Amino acid sequence: MRRRQLGRQLKELRTQAGLTMDEAAQRSGLSRASISRIESAKQTILPRNVRLLCQVYGIGAPLIDHLVRLAEESEERGWHLANSDTVPNWFERFVKEEQEATEVWNYEAEFIPGLLQTAAYCEAISAVSVPNVTEEELRDAVSFRKARQARLEGKNPLRLIAVINEAAIRRVVGSRDLMREQLWHLVELAARPNIVLQVLPFAAGAHPGMTNSFAMLHFPDDAGVTTVFVEVSGGGIYPDRPADIERYTWIFQRLRQLSLSPRETADLLSSVAAEL
Repeated sequence: MRRRQLGRQLKELRTQAGLTMDEAAQRSGLSRASISRIESAKQTILPRNVRLLCQVYGIGAPLIDHLVRLAEESEERGWHLANSDTVPNWFERFVKEEQEATEVWNYEAEFIPGLLQTAAYCEAISAVSVPNVTEEELRDAVSFRKARQARLEGKNPLRLIAVINEAAIRRVVGSRDLMREQLWHLVELAARPNIVLQVLPFAAGAHPGMTNSFAMLHFPDDAGVTTVFVEVSGGGIYPDRPADIERYTWIFQRLRQLSLSPRETADLLSSVAAEL
């Protein structure tokens, strides 16, 4: 993940400097092929090469220090490898980058967002999502979800802004007791300063997020561009053009405008839970 993030940042810096790959190669002494592989994250990115390219692009501290640190850490093996059997290939990039993000924007149409699920809800969803799932696989899914949720706690917790379609909070998953527990869990989480929760009501009518659920990962200003992840049937895609990022930013902001306020959302969650 760090290698991909670093490669994208170096490509962006080269473009901002107005240099082609050939010109960057000529000025740095690296081959054009090496620069291409660095920017596409297809080879190990050595810290000395990061310093060299940053000098060519006119980059100084503190950004150069941050990029060198990314290069030094780019080959480290993360916690997610302990769950490698649980994480599908198409979701692996998201999980890695989620650990580095400072803020996540998430729109969910059918489910309670993974970072906000109780263990029982996660298990119930997993049980109906995978054919012939075993008890061990269900336990692994819950363990993996809990590991991701740890980012919401601690001294520098992840900031999460989540928009949930009203259908997701009214659909009874597992049992009425299970769903009631999940809804009260959302009320408790929404009270945390790093979590903003809004429900998109049925009354909003047609909206720009009707095609797919999606998430956007935001990083520190000097740490790389936003990652967009869009759920599709049986997998996910990562639109990465500037126009894609602008479009999904607009979609999410529009969804928030159409949604209930955080206070109204907490009231609705409490009301639905009380009805179960």
